[in-house]
Amino acid sequence: MESIIDGDFTLHIAGPTGFANNIYIVVDAASGESAFVDAPDVEKCAEAADELGLTPKKILLTHGHPDHIAGIEGLKAKYGCEVVSGAGDSWLDQSLVDTFVTHEDAVAIGTLSLAAIHNPGHTPASTTYLWGKHAFVGDTLFPGGPGRTRTNADLMQELESIRTRLYTLPDLTIVWPGHGAATTIEASKVEYEDFASREHAPDLAGDVSWATS
Repeated sequence: MESIIDGDFTLHIAGPTGFANNIYIVVDAASGESAFVDAPDVEKCAEAADELGLTPKKILLTHGHPDHIAGIEGLKAKYGCEVVSGAGDSWLDQSLVDTFVTHEDAVAIGTLSLAAIHNPGHTPASTTYLWGKHAFVGDTLFPGGPGRTRTNADLMQELESIRTRLYTLPDLTIVWPGHGAATTIEASKVEYEDFASREHAPDLAGDVSWATS
């Protein structure tokens, strides 16, 4: 397990699990309160929390795809977690959610205040959670490209939300995706400029690459 300390903010990274999902646990050092970002697997998430001696109080959902929510019910039963989600996620059983957030809402983990950033495209309610230079983007943005989309309209919406709500963050902001390695806003903007310099098919969607699509 990897651990990153940034003042009162601590991030523990475990996994991968499920469909190569990352397990993120955010801890507020001042209060000791902690939260999962997404809930891909009950056993692996609980194993990581128990190894750290943590009792997470929240699950911050980036979106409602099955590989990000598979552990919700089990983790709620084990730890009593409050589930936080972007409003209107058609992929998610709304009865599983305790608190809905919209763009620029604040989400507290102890004394830490994370900003919810609405990033529609991958799903209608995809949400990034931002604290300081740490952005948990779910499947909206990866090293090398945006998250998978079903239609060109979805892709256009996703690109707009990336440009206007993620690429406006400081360059050194760390992008923590739902799967795979992290990147930075600076590195991603450079990749995107290559993509934006080319013309694209009007039906472009699916798994898009900044370098080759």
